[in-house]
Formats: sequence, C-alpha cells, structure tokens
Amino acid sequence: MESTNPIVEQEADRKDRRRLPMIGLALSALYVAGLVAYLFWQGQNPADLKLNELGDFLGGVSSPLAFLWLVLGFFQQSREIRLSGKALQLQAREMRRSVDEHRRIAGAGEGGGAS
Repeated sequence: MESTNPIVEQEADRKDRRRLPMIGLALSALYVAGLVAYLFWQGQNPADLKLNELGDFLGGVSSPLAFLWLVLGFFQQSREIRLSGKALQLQAREMRRSVDEHRRIAGAGEGGGAS
C-alpha cells in the first residue's frame, strides 16, 4: 500500500503543470531574442519587405514557434492522460474494496440471522 501525502502530491503536481509552459515561454523568448539580434546584425528591417515577402518571412519565423508549442502540448496531453489512467486505477481499486466490504457485510448478515 502506498503511504504518500496527498498535499505533497498536489504541490508536486502543481509544479509539474507549470513547468512545460515556463519552458515554452523561455524557449520562445530566447528564439525571438535571437531572431531580433540576427536581424539587427544583418541590418535588415522586415518593415522594408513587400507584402508577399513579409508574409513569407512571418510564416517562416512563426513556424518553429508553432512546432515548439505543438510538441509541448503533446507532452502536456500525454502527462494528463497518464494521470487520468492512474486516477482510474485508484478508483477501480477502491471499488473492489467496496465490493469486498459489501460481500463481507452480506455474508455476516446471512450467518447471523434467526433460524
């Protein structure tokens, strides 16, 4: 039988839940800072581009960020599914205990009746 503290588990779960978005924000900020630095050192200004070139530029610049957040979302969803499975296992275990207890009570009631 596991003897873990539910409060400690909730705190660890809360920290885990915040970790992926913080990683995503940090990597996004690093990517944008690197992009701005690259454009500055190259002496390029995206505002000088024609509309079709600007659209290509924005599409190319935003696709790595979109992929990053897609991957982070996949990891988050995987984690949530794993936690849901664990909760279902605990619920099934508790239901088995309840059924066993009801059987025990029903068995005791049958044996203790008047003849």
